[in-house]
Amino acid sequence: MRRRDFLKGILPMALAPVALNGLPVRVMGRSLMTSSFTCDDINDRILVLIQLHGGNDGLNTLVPINQYDTYKGLRPLIGIKDTGPRQYIQLDSTLPLDDQVGLHPDLLGMKSLYDSGYMHIVQDVSYPHNNGSHFRGTDIWLSGKDGDTMPDRPESGWWGRYLDHRFPGYPDLYPNPAMPDPPGLEFGSHIISLGFHRQTGIPMGLTLSNDPSDFNSLLAGVGGALPEDFPNSDYGQELAYLVEMERSTNLYAQRLTDLFNAGTNDPSVVYPTVYHTPTQHNFRNGLAPQLRTVARLISGGSRTKVFLVRMTGFDTHAGQALAGKPSYGAHGSLLYHLSEAVKAFLDDLTAQGLADRVLLTTFSEFGRQVGENSTLGTDHGTSAPMFLFGKGVKPGLSGTNPNLSNLHNNNFTSFQHDYRQVFTTLLQDWFGANNGSLDHAEFYQFSNQKLDLIDSQHVEANGTVLNYVADTSCDSTPDLPALPATSIRSEQIELAKLEMYPNPSPDQVHLSLDWPRLQPAELRLYSPDGKLVQRHEWRLFAGANQLNLSLADLPAGTYMVQILTGAGSRFGRQVAAHGRLVKS
Repeated sequence: MRRRDFLKGILPMALAPVALNGLPVRVMGRSLMTSSFTCDDINDRILVLIQLHGGNDGLNTLVPINQYDTYKGLRPLIGIKDTGPRQYIQLDSTLPLDDQVGLHPDLLGMKSLYDSGYMHIVQDVSYPHNNGSHFRGTDIWLSGKDGDTMPDRPESGWWGRYLDHRFPGYPDLYPNPAMPDPPGLEFGSHIISLGFHRQTGIPMGLTLSNDPSDFNSLLAGVGGALPEDFPNSDYGQELAYLVEMERSTNLYAQRLTDLFNAGTNDPSVVYPTVYHTPTQHNFRNGLAPQLRTVARLISGGSRTKVFLVRMTGFDTHAGQALAGKPSYGAHGSLLYHLSEAVKAFLDDLTAQGLADRVLLTTFSEFGRQVGENSTLGTDHGTSAPMFLFGKGVKPGLSGTNPNLSNLHNNNFTSFQHDYRQVFTTLLQDWFGANNGSLDHAEFYQFSNQKLDLIDSQHVEANGTVLNYVADTSCDSTPDLPALPATSIRSEQIELAKLEMYPNPSPDQVHLSLDWPRLQPAELRLYSPDGKLVQRHEWRLFAGANQLNLSLADLPAGTYMVQILTGAGSRFGRQVAAHGRLVKS
């Protein structure tokens, strides 16, 4: 039984009538209507991304209880115990047997959040043709691509593209009364992440130390007037870019300091500073001060949409566990820091009445291999779980345990979920992005593969039912049509490569599409306001396919191209490829 079903099962007992002076009174009943959030509430929401850099080991984070003997056989030295002190923590006894997982014993904070309805787990997350490089793999997650579609030099990130669309005219028209804060803030790095980059212009965020007042003082000490004229050269373009970044940073420096000084952290909440046991690895908590600062900025009134915080140290080739003590070591201390820092952060926001606004999610560039290595560690793998936290998440678990008896290349699990399904769901169901906005983030093709992650029936202590699923009508962007529903797992989809040239074009565009088999298809062209303006039948053959598309009768603008496979596909009708073209 899923946790949501279990809670529904006990609700009728909680809602039963009681007697007051002999008269039946319904304490919490049907008279209490489901409450939805206003567009102002939705537009005020925040996403906190927690990067677990190095590649988190999913199998020691979530132990597959139904396959414990197989798991322990693959990890005789580092596998978490199922009995005695420091054994795994059973997450939820109401889950089906195949979904039963045991949390690492240092995840007590996460267990508490799950039991309170503040956590959702997505099992086995990756992407097609996973790249085992830390740098390349991270760039893939930040750019919203996969092993097939990733360019050699990515120039933009998925949330940078979304924020660019959400806040047009940045930075020239900002700050303003409607958006006085930077759209994004990043902690733990001196260089802004690829995720904040957009197609052109400076990134949609700033990097920040843990104390914005230090950041402001640093800027004030730099001094010197910024240049106004730039040479017409590559050097001049780079210089102009740096100057624009400097101006943007200066605009927000005092505002961030004011927010920090106006905000607070609830005095009853203690953010963890060190691991509970002396350890050689990762003794100090590097995530807690970042989240504490984020909480204080939010408390001060920050309107920033996306925060990026990070933890390092997850590349556990050696010393992941201690000899004879598999739950201790580098990995255990990292999981403790993550669990306790997130718990403190949400306790802080809840105490200040701010938990409705914020959702957190973890991500890591890859998981670890199933079998342990000879140095009490694990090597680079593929898939790993993602964790979502917040009052608005739907408590529970998506997916099932990886099959440890059916491994890919003897040491890798096959993934169940594409990471873009998770982020597409968050953009649409948490931020309220319509399909047009998803297209700018380049996630439109995943709009029919969303997951059930946001809670539409959150029951408050007083019986009020809150619907956290965002209304996309709050997004003023021109929408695009809904894609046909599909239940196809992402690893089954044979991704096509669609090329369009010239693009932009004044009259005609040549389309080239590689496809694996003979199959009927349909090409649809949508106008900038989401209207279908052209439809063409296209019989695809195995190999390269060509088609000329006339734009002569269309007004200038950006158009969406969508290619649907025919109903005869063994995968069912689905979007095979999509792209944008510009009529000049």
